[in-house]
Amino acid sequence: WVVGRRPDLLFVVPRPRRIVPWTAALRRMQRVTRWVDPTYLRNRLVCISLSQSSFIGEEFQTDPSGLPPVFPRDQCERWDVDALRGAAAQHPHQRGLWIFPGALSPDACADITSAVERLTGGHRVQGEQGVPVRAAAEKPPPAAPPAEEAAWEWLPYGHARWMVPLQPAGGVCDAFARGPLSELHSHGCTDARSWPSLGSLGCGGGEALRALEGLPASAMADGFRGRPPLFLQLQRLQRGASIGAHVDQHQQGGRAIMTAVVSGGGSDVRVGGVSFRVATGDVYALEGAARDSVDHEVYHGDEDRLSVTIRYGGRGDEDPYPYPR
Repeated sequence: WVVGRRPDLLFVVPRPRRIVPWTAALRRMQRVTRWVDPTYLRNRLVCISLSQSSFIGEEFQTDPSGLPPVFPRDQCERWDVDALRGAAAQHPHQRGLWIFPGALSPDACADITSAVERLTGGHRVQGEQGVPVRAAAEKPPPAAPPAEEAAWEWLPYGHARWMVPLQPAGGVCDAFARGPLSELHSHGCTDARSWPSLGSLGCGGGEALRALEGLPASAMADGFRGRPPLFLQLQRLQRGASIGAHVDQHQQGGRAIMTAVVSGGGSDVRVGGVSFRVATGDVYALEGAARDSVDHEVYHGDEDRLSVTIRYGGRGDEDPYPYPR
């Protein structure tokens, strides 16, 4: 309120209200309404409870015993990747951390989303609604490869997270499938030679994924040229859930990793002491120090997220790795 004065009158008029832009008002509304979503709220509470040991570790450091250091979430360097749209870039300090904002077009993302729905029979989940859980591979896996499957259902792995494996377009390495991949719990220790092959995936989604498989060799050549693809992982992460801090297994995880966000972007990722925000269509990748020497995690988002992770092998004496043979 503003008090005005004239010689013959004392009057009070209201001060004009500041008009809030509709985009800011929408963001405020989304921040409030997301807590009304029971799925989001449940996943947030569960993931917060599961992460308590990490929070305690940040405050009370103990002997790391060779593990990568824990980076407090409020002390990370913020990487502004919006200005990098249209090209791949490596972080100037955290070597081996790559980002390619907008690498996938909206049409490519839509095609991949449709292909994943067909591949999983309409997002069927193993162990739910009468869908059987696929059997683990024999130990040791037989020399004769099993028949390649044309479809594969989601397998729950962790809280509010599901995964589907794919062979690379050229097929999975037999020695890799019968060795490390037969012990990969995120895919039920199944025989990787029976996984659907990217080379057999039709329509626009298959084409988009095959182009994505070859993307890092050209766009991130310093880190990925000469690295053959080992296998792919389709991943669903429900809104409110997160992927905790971890370093991928050495044998099963390959020597370099690329992840593309296909739908439901808008969440933060932390790699070592660097955090950044990814959106639908963005690609980020880890190799070298970013893959081996520091941990990484995916923070919760407001939407269900679909992503694809592609793992690559070594490149000779420069980065030795026994697969593929």
